[in-house]
Amino acid sequence: MTFFSLEFSILMILFFALYWFFNHHKVQNFLILIFSYFIYILINPYFALILFIYTFFIYYFSLVIFIRRKKYLFLACIALVILNLCFFKYFSSIKDSFDQFLLFLGFDFLNSDVIFPMGISFYTFASITYLTEVYKKHKIQTFLDLCTYLSFFPTLLMGPIMRSEFFFAQAHKKRKFENADLILILLLFGIVKKVLIANYLGIYAKEILDNPSNYNFLDLLCAIYAFSVQIYCDFSGYVDLVCAFALMLGFTLPPNFNMPYLAKNLKEFWQRWHISLSTFIRDFIYIPLGGSKKGLVRTLFNLLIAFALSGIWHGNTINFLIWGLLHGAGVVFLHFFAFKKYQFKYSTYLGRFITFHYVSFAWIFFYYANFEDALLFLNSCVQNFTQPNNTQNFTILLSFAASFLLYPYLINLKENCVKIFIQMPLFLKPFVLAFVLILIFKTMPSGIPNFIYSSF
Repeated sequence: MTFFSLEFSILMILFFALYWFFNHHKVQNFLILIFSYFIYILINPYFALILFIYTFFIYYFSLVIFIRRKKYLFLACIALVILNLCFFKYFSSIKDSFDQFLLFLGFDFLNSDVIFPMGISFYTFASITYLTEVYKKHKIQTFLDLCTYLSFFPTLLMGPIMRSEFFFAQAHKKRKFENADLILILLLFGIVKKVLIANYLGIYAKEILDNPSNYNFLDLLCAIYAFSVQIYCDFSGYVDLVCAFALMLGFTLPPNFNMPYLAKNLKEFWQRWHISLSTFIRDFIYIPLGGSKKGLVRTLFNLLIAFALSGIWHGNTINFLIWGLLHGAGVVFLHFFAFKKYQFKYSTYLGRFITFHYVSFAWIFFYYANFEDALLFLNSCVQNFTQPNNTQNFTILLSFAASFLLYPYLINLKENCVKIFIQMPLFLKPFVLAFVLILIFKTMPSGIPNFIYSSF
């Protein structure tokens, strides 16, 4: 089941009606818990079982931390949480060793296999924020409240990472339904970004990126541009959808994107891209390592470690590590020159141009699973540089250039659409919505591919 399926739409409408019929936050929290697990079971019952067992252990860990308040116990619990994530995330790499370990213990399970539970990264990060809050603020939640938090369906599968204090501040108070116009706009933005923009760009880019030796340099350049826009629209479109779902329940989610390709440098890019993850890495990895308080060399080292771990979190291949280190090296470069007060003066557009191309270059290692495939793409760019181009090449390239120049003027598009909807007469809204949705579904490509970040 996906959020674009007819089944989910029907279930969401029925749940929405039932949810607001019981206008009491404790009853509503229980309904969220039931619905979240129901959706997760429909996706895969095994995933729901893993989540329930995991929640039980997190609750037990929180009790230990709450009662004893010892730093070594807190760190031990965090270590176990991370080891659990690593086991599921990197099982394919340790499978042979794990089989040998089971055999040593007397369990003759040949060819053991473990399915990676969808969403485990995000509810693991959420649980770390909860255990940290228990340790630092000595605040603990009931088992049912913890179950509701870790299974909260708008953030369960692909985030954004909602910290425990942010969630429980909303969960423990009376809610009311509002922001209907914003909800509708978020739904439309999410559908347009994923169903139209990301899907069409994905179809275009995939053919070229999967066969780079068959295409010339301009084709390859346009393909990586397309993937850069695709991954942004794919993930931010998903976030728009789940923000709308949360608002329908009276919750707000933390911001996750702020037009990242407007960034004038790589540091600013990470203040705009996957904000909940970048701030999580800052607060739970970079700062505990010492942050910027232990001199320049230590600061640069901490930055590289933080970005390397970010890359490895996305996957256990050398390419993801390279992707993380490329971003880390870029931020280190900026940090070094800022520290030395040698700051380059450049125009806003030049800064955006350089940052976008650096980020797009790094996406090459994100897209390809194997280093050899990424190298083939780069070699094809060089070897096919002088291949003849056609009018279509230049037309597509000009389209991307025009989009890049137009992009800054869309900065308030969502807010302006909401203002227009607010001013629109109520009887017109259903007709406008119906027209837009019909237009989208008539022009969309067939099929809805998975969200790119669903595998993380």
